Amino acid sequence: MGKRYSITALCGMGLGTSSLARMAIMDYVKSRGIDANVTVADIGSVKGITSDIILTTKSMASHIPNSVSEQSTVILVTNLIKKDEINSKLDEYFSSISS
Repeated sequence: MGKRYSITALCGMGLGTSSLARMAIMDYVKSRGIDANVTVADIGSVKGITSDIILTTKSMASHIPNSVSEQSTVILVTNLIKKDEINSKLDEYFSSISS
């Protein structure tokens, strides 16, 4: 994959939970040789997010404006600290774009 992806982990405060998710995402992209810039954000800054992928919880989905979800792929997980779920969802995404 030649593209550099921008991925944002989004949670309510943009601190603890999204930071744990960021570490899981960084492990994921590194292990698969995906070039990515991984950042964190809080719900208050959601309107300014310009990422290829936004990873957040299902409960946060309703807070993402259509203008953002039309520009980014929003990946929803049940829990941002479940590394297996994050890996699975990212596998689904990257498999779908490489087919």
